[in-house]
Amino acid sequence: MLPSADTLAQRQLPTDLSVEQLAEQCRVSVRLVRAHQSRRLLHPPRRVGRRSVYDHSHIDRLELIQRLQRAGFSLAAIRALLQTGHNAPELALAWHAEGLAMRFPSPTDTSDPDLQVEPEGVADLHAQPGAWEALESYGLVSRAPDGNWHGTHPVLVAVGRRAREMGLPSTEITRLQLRVAAAALELSREILEAFTPIFALRAPAPRPGDDAAENGLVSDRTRLIEDYAGMSSVATALVSATFEVQLSRVVRGVVGIPSAPV
Repeated sequence: MLPSADTLAQRQLPTDLSVEQLAEQCRVSVRLVRAHQSRRLLHPPRRVGRRSVYDHSHIDRLELIQRLQRAGFSLAAIRALLQTGHNAPELALAWHAEGLAMRFPSPTDTSDPDLQVEPEGVADLHAQPGAWEALESYGLVSRAPDGNWHGTHPVLVAVGRRAREMGLPSTEITRLQLRVAAAALELSREILEAFTPIFALRAPAPRPGDDAAENGLVSDRTRLIEDYAGMSSVATALVSATFEVQLSRVVRGVVGIPSAPV
């Protein structure tokens, strides 16, 4: 495969870049580059004598930040994704792109059949009184101004498709989605209650008459956002792994396989 024009342009750049060259290459201001560094979105440059030297990895990072921002991710969310590491930012972008196409047209809407997701399942949902509204109450779908419904998480759409392929009726899929959503909502509140006192202890109380920014409240708010982003990944892993273990135990019992020794 031939290299892209952007790749060729990068190869023609010097290996060591000044902050001005980096900003020019990414079509941003030097001030924005430094702001991303202060927010720890952009890794620091190398020091060569008295000079700060950037390289192509900084270009890649700035371009990734720009892509995430264009997709609607906040800087706090971008930082959490970058800290997660691996392919989390690219996965988030893929989910977002798929989410844009997750339109559930009404049975009478044939304006863009290519965007239909599970036409049979959608028809079944339309046939269930109040199903869309119930799913919306848990944030699983949203309604657009044109009256069409959209899935809010592509993984859930894929799970519904797979369950339908395995023969589970759409009404049962909806019932399970709502039950799991209700249980997850209550569990999320309980996890939040457990973590909140710990996070609150880290935030100093404001002093009367102090400006919020001068008192560090802006940075404290940013840190709290990061705390909750970290809590989210821990809680998700905890719930996912625990559910997997318990489901495995139930399945083993049903099919007659002894549980693995502890």
